[in-house]
Amino acid sequence: MKPRAPQYALRRRLLLAGLMAAAVAVLVRGFQLQVVEGEGWSARAAEQQRQRLELPAPRGTIYDRNGVPLAASQVAYRVAVAPRELTDRTAAAQRLREALGLSAAEAKRAVDVRRRWVVLPGRFDAVTRQRLDGMRGVYFEQVVERVYPYGELALELLGRVSPEGRALGGLELAFDSILSGRPGLAVRRRDVRGVEIPGSMLSVVEPVPGHDIYLTIDHDLQEIAHEALREAVAETGALGGEMLLVDPATGEVLAAASRSAEGPTAWRAALDPYEPGSTLKPFFVAALLAEGRATLEDRVYAEEGRYTYAGRTVSDVHGYGWLTVREALSVSSNVAMVKLSERLVPAVQYGYLRDFGFGSPTGVTYPAEAAGVLRRPVHWSRYSQGSLAIGYEVGVTPLQMVMAYGALANGGVLMEPRLVREVRARDGRTVARYPARAVRRVVSPEVARAVSEALVEVVEAGTGREAGLGTFRVAGKTGTARRFENGRYTGAGHTASFAGFFPAVDPQLAFLVKLDRPRGAYYGGAAAAPVTRATLAAALAARSTTLDRRAVASSVGEAVEMEQAVEVKEAGLGDAAGARRLPPAPGPYIFALDASGATRYAPKAPTASRPVPDVTGLPVRDAVRRLHARGFRVEVEGVGVVKGMVPAGGRTADPGTVVRVRAEGAR
Repeated sequence: MKPRAPQYALRRRLLLAGLMAAAVAVLVRGFQLQVVEGEGWSARAAEQQRQRLELPAPRGTIYDRNGVPLAASQVAYRVAVAPRELTDRTAAAQRLREALGLSAAEAKRAVDVRRRWVVLPGRFDAVTRQRLDGMRGVYFEQVVERVYPYGELALELLGRVSPEGRALGGLELAFDSILSGRPGLAVRRRDVRGVEIPGSMLSVVEPVPGHDIYLTIDHDLQEIAHEALREAVAETGALGGEMLLVDPATGEVLAAASRSAEGPTAWRAALDPYEPGSTLKPFFVAALLAEGRATLEDRVYAEEGRYTYAGRTVSDVHGYGWLTVREALSVSSNVAMVKLSERLVPAVQYGYLRDFGFGSPTGVTYPAEAAGVLRRPVHWSRYSQGSLAIGYEVGVTPLQMVMAYGALANGGVLMEPRLVREVRARDGRTVARYPARAVRRVVSPEVARAVSEALVEVVEAGTGREAGLGTFRVAGKTGTARRFENGRYTGAGHTASFAGFFPAVDPQLAFLVKLDRPRGAYYGGAAAAPVTRATLAAALAARSTTLDRRAVASSVGEAVEMEQAVEVKEAGLGDAAGARRLPPAPGPYIFALDASGATRYAPKAPTASRPVPDVTGLPVRDAVRRLHARGFRVEVEGVGVVKGMVPAGGRTADPGTVVRVRAEGAR
């Protein structure tokens, strides 16, 4: 039987036509991909094989007023290994263990040939990189870390930065746009499977570092305040506290120490209002004087310590009879102040408190600030006028309080607080300056001077005697306020505070010490005033300080030499300015507070003995500050690190005892 030729021919024609159509389709699709869409697909392929990375810019450094770095950025390195590029994996593992401190398991994983790319945990410094430099198969990626050279010192003010470079608070956040700089750009190559090609990262745009910030903070004073507050909180059992040192002439914050049970978090001096108690009384007296409603010599009967006002009984710790206004402020008589409050109309009393800065933000350059509480007279009760005269029914921040005392110190002008002096570029150019700014004149220089003289008597003969510096006059006021918690005043918790300025004539420092819920002797005069004395003594004894010691000495008369505050016996040194310029001599030098001139008052009871802190092993400067913060005088022989001390650390001694410290070694 013959095959049906036409049928086979048809099949061949159909198969050939199908093959030709498929070939044409492939050619058309190829033409479309290669010619029509070629550029687009090429770009997409290139994009898949590379990864764009943002290179973080080094943050600017935060310096103190003298150029001491308080927050800085340092370069660190991530280390990665390409195991298949290693020539001797056993030797490489051993070298990685020695250079990076890896465990045996981590080193074995790093050289495992089954892996193409291994990123090692941790970040390493330039010295570590140098140990591995030139090693085949080992690669480095530069990262920038934020470091704080002095640990927790001023950390609540500075804030923090996350590992990803995000500002988390404080001045780091307030000036983030200035500090952060401009990030760069890098490209990293990948293979067809998306795996990173070792050593393929290229920098396309270099990052631009951020600007540097110079604060008003003085590192030495900050250390002194930090240590004094730490010792005070530990000694009194307080839950926390604040200490502020401010230049009253410029509003510059020279030191801002803070302690709380939560550790360094936010700057509570600007965020945490409290009822100040008697530290508010000088501003009420200033209002009386400014309005001509009283003089310091006017007399008021203090009712022997108990007085019923608008149906409420006001009491004093001690009963008094007739007192002048000056004496009432000195002994902190609540009864006298409440009776005097009837001489002012509410609107005037409110106006002066407002003008001194209470109830409104200070304008400080910090990410957040509390305005405090000062209600308008329309919202006052029948008790409010008397309560405000003695520091109740008002909420103030420590920053507001110290700036108000600064206004009394500088002749009656409220200054805006300053934390930053200037901003500089990396090449040293000044980008921005922050000059001193006066907010308003509150009272006349005559009124400010009169209140200042009364505050000197508070320290010399009144409730602030524990803050006395002998011949050197301090002006200040104590405060002890019951704490308002859960809608009522509690008898178990108090806020102890002491505020004022030093020296009393031509003041250079306005200060505030506040302790939260101190145990035992919780009065401001017993708990907070001694902290001030220790801080001022240490500030005078500091080898480098913003205080003009010669001006301090001249403020008590030409006959008073600087050695009455600090005796520095060094060969070839003349005045205090020379002592700051020249290195220490090898012979003995003495830091000693001379209390021999403290004959104007006698404390009611001797201060209790206390343990001498063990400063062995500390640098001389740190040892002196720690001993001064505890109220001891210090005599130092030698330079360098403390090797011995008499009396020994841990022994009990009275405040004012001379501790002899022997130091050796390089400074």
